[in-house]
Amino acid sequence: MSETPLRAIFFDSGNTLIFPRLEELAQDLTGQGFPAEVEDFHAAERAGKQKLDEWLWPQIRQGEVPRTIDHFYWGAYLRALVERIGAPESEHGRLMMRVADGFRDITLWSRILPETPPYLDKLRAEGYSLGVISNSVGTMEEQLARLDLARHFEMVIDSAVVGVEKPHPEIFEIALRRAGVEPREAAFVGDTHATDIGGAQLAGLRGVLMDRVGAYPNAACPRINSLPELDSVLAKIT
Repeated sequence: MSETPLRAIFFDSGNTLIFPRLEELAQDLTGQGFPAEVEDFHAAERAGKQKLDEWLWPQIRQGEVPRTIDHFYWGAYLRALVERIGAPESEHGRLMMRVADGFRDITLWSRILPETPPYLDKLRAEGYSLGVISNSVGTMEEQLARLDLARHFEMVIDSAVVGVEKPHPEIFEIALRRAGVEPREAAFVGDTHATDIGGAQLAGLRGVLMDRVGAYPNAACPRINSLPELDSVLAKIT
């Protein structure tokens, strides 16, 4: 049991609270003449996360991280995707831009797992302060409101609004100040090992990894597949 009880739980948004409609992106690539399935996107996600870990963890361990990192992840993700679907080199740039534009459309991120809203209600009823810390494009709060999720949170910190991305400690410190809690009184749940867990640890928060695509089978941190599994983690640290 921890001597410092948790008072706040922060969440990443994409691939933690909301998920993209990947089947639509797969259909679009297929219509372009390059058959794709949802699993191709999951495989690209695993590959992109591995590349990101290799690049970013050394910087995190040194305590110095760039203020923006998403460009690296998405570059690795998109390259892995177009290679996996067998697109010729001459088509890589065009297809990568096409898929990137799809992901940048915030309305694509509209899938919510059915257990998510009631679980967030449960956490609030238990007295936790809840917030979102997202590397996004400036419209995450609007999208969460559109999906009726924003009401669960006391704050939504969007990197494009505050000018700094995870894993930089500054974005976590903004959330901590707004919640009025110390780092050891907060946990962060996210799907990207280096960005979310590394960043949380660098800022002094407890990190919990949401790993629905199996990108991190050997991660040395609490790892869950759905939000309700967070209960078992909270029991050990609160």
